[in-house]
Amino acid sequence: MAVLALVLIAFTAWQQRQEQRAAIDAEQRSSLRGRLHVEQRRLQVQLGLGNRMQARRLVSEWGRRPEITHAYLVDPELRVFASMRRASIGKPLGEALGGEAPAIRTALLDAARRPDLGVHVQAPDAPGLALVGRAAVVPDYRLIVYSDLEPLLAMRTHEGRGEIWRVSALILGLAVLVAAVLHLLWFRRARRLVTALRAIGSGDLGTRAGLAGRDEFAEIGAAVDQMAGSLQFRHTRLEQLTSILARSPVVAMEWENSPGWPVRMVSDAISQWGYTVDRVLAGDFIFADLIHPGDRPRIQDEVARHLAEGPDDYRQEYRLKTADGRWVWVDDRTWLTRDAGGRVLTIHGVLLDITAQRTAEDELRRINAGLEARVAERTAQLKAANLELEAFSYSVSHDLKAPLRGIDGYSQILLQDYGGRFDDDGRVLLRNVRRGVAQMHGLIEDLLAYSRTERRAFEAQPLGLRELVGDVLESLRPELERCGAVVDDRLPPLSVVADRDGLNMVVRNLLDNALKFSLNAAPPRICLGAQAEGARVVLSVRDNGVGFDMKYHDRIFEIFQRLHRAEDYPGTGVGLALVRKAVQRMGGRVWAESAPGQGACFYVELRK
Repeated sequence: MAVLALVLIAFTAWQQRQEQRAAIDAEQRSSLRGRLHVEQRRLQVQLGLGNRMQARRLVSEWGRRPEITHAYLVDPELRVFASMRRASIGKPLGEALGGEAPAIRTALLDAARRPDLGVHVQAPDAPGLALVGRAAVVPDYRLIVYSDLEPLLAMRTHEGRGEIWRVSALILGLAVLVAAVLHLLWFRRARRLVTALRAIGSGDLGTRAGLAGRDEFAEIGAAVDQMAGSLQFRHTRLEQLTSILARSPVVAMEWENSPGWPVRMVSDAISQWGYTVDRVLAGDFIFADLIHPGDRPRIQDEVARHLAEGPDDYRQEYRLKTADGRWVWVDDRTWLTRDAGGRVLTIHGVLLDITAQRTAEDELRRINAGLEARVAERTAQLKAANLELEAFSYSVSHDLKAPLRGIDGYSQILLQDYGGRFDDDGRVLLRNVRRGVAQMHGLIEDLLAYSRTERRAFEAQPLGLRELVGDVLESLRPELERCGAVVDDRLPPLSVVADRDGLNMVVRNLLDNALKFSLNAAPPRICLGAQAEGARVVLSVRDNGVGFDMKYHDRIFEIFQRLHRAEDYPGTGVGLALVRKAVQRMGGRVWAESAPGQGACFYVELRK
């Protein structure tokens, strides 16, 4: 590297000298040519005026320039007319140059003999750096000068030594830098890579080669760093899992597939049962002996079956003896490792103490047994109460209907047999009595129906809405035709989940209600529709009757609540209450929309 630097320094110095020579040559050529042009004109003027002394003075002034060593003005016979040296005047040019070096003498003589006009500057065929200039001066005179540029070159070279030293220092510095870079790129990088590999091999997975670049060392270093990072990540994960396992209630174990299942590995969590890892691994006891005698035969049979037939992942629950003699329930999740021939090499397992869970389950079973007994007892009581209520309802119905039948029968006999003895007011009163009896009979029937709706079990089943409503309309056809009602049936083929009898009663009551309150319309019109809304179906029954104020919306669904007089619209006030109760029992809801004089629309929403 040092030899290369010296060669480079020498070459740089030579190149700089050549550049200086070229620069001086170009600079002096231009300067000399310009001076020759000026002197050519001045000499022509002086010679034209015949001022010979002034012409000689002009030629002698060339000596003021240090690089000009010779200056001659020669006549056509090459005799010196003027010169920097007074002794040369009047002599032939060859004689005047007799003591000069042959190269200088030849160069000046050749320049004087050239017949061409104008100004010319050229380098002589001589060693060193020099210029020969000539200028034709009328009439037939020649001005020739010789410029020796070696002193100027020497001065420039001397002045450029600082630059040479700076360049040399730069080259040496670059050489040192290159040497350092080579050392860094090869020897030091190789040593760094080896050091990193040794550190990683000794377990320091955080070490990295950290070699930048695109060479082979950088590629190897990147691969080593990637490998170390992967190993470090896995090692960190393993440490985290080990830490989690050590802090968890789970006991990890590994057994040998040999009699008694000797423990090969166990986690620190074994301490929760009073054992130490060292004691377990030392073989102070056989693991099978820790299993409860009541569970041991079952566990041994199950393990033998899994070892022979599989599957290799299985789960067992058994009681395990602790160091202080207690018995704890454990959940053992086991998996097997086999060799290529299928022979079990190792048994792995994780054991979790589930004593609290088993205790809670036993307590829950005890509580559930008690709850089931209480539910059965309450169910029997409720069933008995329902039977008593049903018997009471039947008794009340019978006891209420019996006198009503008597009143109705006697009033009918009075009208038929003794009607002629009553005046018109008397007969009206008897008819009112019979009408009241009929209304009371209807009220009793509605109350019984409401009670049955409250008590009976509803059986939910898929029902075709259009078919069920069609059956109800068919049963009401005589009444609809008698009233001249128009039914607009727009029901699509939808199904609902409901109790058949309950939904039949709901539809019948809504149709009866719509017909009753639209009798005064011309004609009464009932519109039936339905649409699916997600998992629900909404049935609508719209009429063109008298309608109602929405502020009474909730009131119309309450039992015995009426918005109109019984004389105008007969009824018991139980029908819509029956509708709401039945729809609620079927898991749906019912509501209405109306305005006075604009009819009403009742909606029933049920499961689809």
